[in-house]
Amino acid sequence: MANLIFKYSAMNGGKTLNIMQTIYSYEKNNFKVVLVKSEKDTKGFDNVIFRNDNKRKADIVLKENASLLTEEYYKIYYTAKIILVDEVELLNKKQVKELWMIAHLINIPIICYGLRSNFHGEIFSDGIAQLFASADFVEEIGSSSVCACGKKAIFNARKESGRFTDVGPTIVIDDGTKNEYEYVPLCSDCYLKYVKIKSEEAKDLTELVDKVK
Repeated sequence: MANLIFKYSAMNGGKTLNIMQTIYSYEKNNFKVVLVKSEKDTKGFDNVIFRNDNKRKADIVLKENASLLTEEYYKIYYTAKIILVDEVELLNKKQVKELWMIAHLINIPIICYGLRSNFHGEIFSDGIAQLFASADFVEEIGSSSVCACGKKAIFNARKESGRFTDVGPTIVIDDGTKNEYEYVPLCSDCYLKYVKIKSEEAKDLTELVDKVK
């Protein structure tokens, strides 16, 4: 049977480039590729936008509470050689379970691309938690993001009006039309320094260090 694979990185880690390369590799051999995205990802509407400004129309724009196990969607993906899911962190737990069933019952390989954590520094969603629980393979994309300090980026920090913040809704799509929000890949040290240094946990630890000195 085929596998469900989760490939992740921080922001700017090469996820869409990996998708583009995979599509090219399959389609040049005349294999059908089905590209899936969530309707929550309003950037590009029904297209997946790549960093080089190329775009690819999604075959399935999945509604928030829609099931992939319907005749409407089945007719699209059942002849696919591979299914690729962009921004999988926007899918819910049930939809991720459905992807797992499609891979193993219909024998279609599925590769999901997305973020491991949100800007709060926590698992992004129930969908991502489910992927870690049920994916056959989980791998970090090789061209992982680099923090401005030069270290490997792990966290996806959010800037609001130019300032780092860890408050607000988890999902705010940067559609390129506004400058209010910006997402920045940071290493652990810089995430603590710029985002979490004022948190209660950081204050407690700082006070403890000062006390023990």
